[in-house]
Formats: sequence, structure tokens, C-alpha cells
Amino acid sequence: MSVAQDLAKLRQLSNVVNGPLRLVLVEVLELTPLVIDWINVNTSGSAVCRYQANNIRKYEVRYQFGNLGNLVHELTHVGINESYGLDFINYPNWSALNVPERSLDAIGRCLNEAERQTKQMNHAMNDNKINILTRIKAWSDAATELTPEQKYEISNKLVYGMMNPQKESDTVLNQVLVWLFEWGFPMIGHHSKKPVVNALYEELSAVVKNAYLERQKGKIQHLMREII
Repeated sequence: MSVAQDLAKLRQLSNVVNGPLRLVLVEVLELTPLVIDWINVNTSGSAVCRYQANNIRKYEVRYQFGNLGNLVHELTHVGINESYGLDFINYPNWSALNVPERSLDAIGRCLNEAERQTKQMNHAMNDNKINILTRIKAWSDAATELTPEQKYEISNKLVYGMMNPQKESDTVLNQVLVWLFEWGFPMIGHHSKKPVVNALYEELSAVVKNAYLERQKGKIQHLMREII
């Protein structure tokens, strides 16, 4: 599997889905020209920004080739940084105080990103993100239509987001939404009782859309701040 094949699959998928999933797929696909280095990894992944002059940002993206959910997760990191410009923090907090200047290496990677993130995160926003992730996990836990393995994967990903809400909340929500679609959900057809997994899909879609709209709003505000 190659990057080109994975991106082609995302484009195909974006043409057949609708709703918040389509919004996210279109969003991340538009970001791919900013990626200058795609790196295959066996587990996990990452997005690293290379800061350049004149507010230009390019990215290294590490992901598991062939894993579309993982790819969307890492590209969501890119989208977040482009929207807020806060070292991958998952929400706007431009009033943060005592944020140190970026220290960059020879190719523009931030050496003090963790310190800057600590200054730029907001505890109330973190709690809000955790509450959202907890609510989605409750729906997943209750969805009898999911296999134990699927529940385990979703739970692990959402708990990871709860542990790092300032930088992993939007990413894991988008990833789980991709997973659900890949697994064949929501269930279609007539049902005497609404499948719980369909309620999960709807709840997840709603929070994914809200986060997407927040990023779009943040992108405009971030651009204005760069111009001023």
C-alpha cells in the first residue's frame, strides 16, 4: 500500500459519504499539499510541523500505510495546527500567557513544543473535551452490535484522547468515525428498535461536526491574527 493509494481511497470515500464524515474527509484531503514527507510506521503515528519564514508551515506525517483511520487521525493534527496555530492544541486559546518563543531546529521543527502546549492548554476546555469523549465511550460500550474487538479498539482510542484531551480529542473522534463507516455502520434498513450503534454514529457525527465547525472558525481567526 502507498500514500497515493491511501489518498485515492479517501477521495473515493469522500465522494460516496455525506454528513460530518464527508466534511472531515474533504478537510484533511485539502491539507495534503502541506505534507512534504510521508513516513510509514508500524504503530501509532505523528504529525510534525516545520515552521518556515512568512508564516509558512509544512509537515511530516507518520502513519500506518493502508490504515485510513490512522491517516485521517494524523491529518487532523495538521488541520488543528492550521486552524489554531497553537502547537497542535485542539481548541482556540489565544489569550494564553507566558508562552515561550518557539525554539526551532535546523529544518524548522519546534524543540520546545511540549512546554508551549502546557502554557496554551486550558483546563476548562480539557474537561469539556473529556466529557465529550466519555459520552461517546458510553454509547460505544452500550452498542451490542459492535464486536468485543471493535469495542476494545474504540475504548482504547477514546481513553487515549481522555488522557491527552488538549491534543488528541478531535483526532480520535475523527478516527473512530472512519472506523465505524469501514465496519459497515450505521446499520441501514428497517429495525423494530433503533440500533444502539446507530445512535452512537449519530452522537459521534454531531460532536465531529461541532469540532469541524470550530476549526473552520478558528482558521479564519488564526489567519487574521497572522495578517495583523
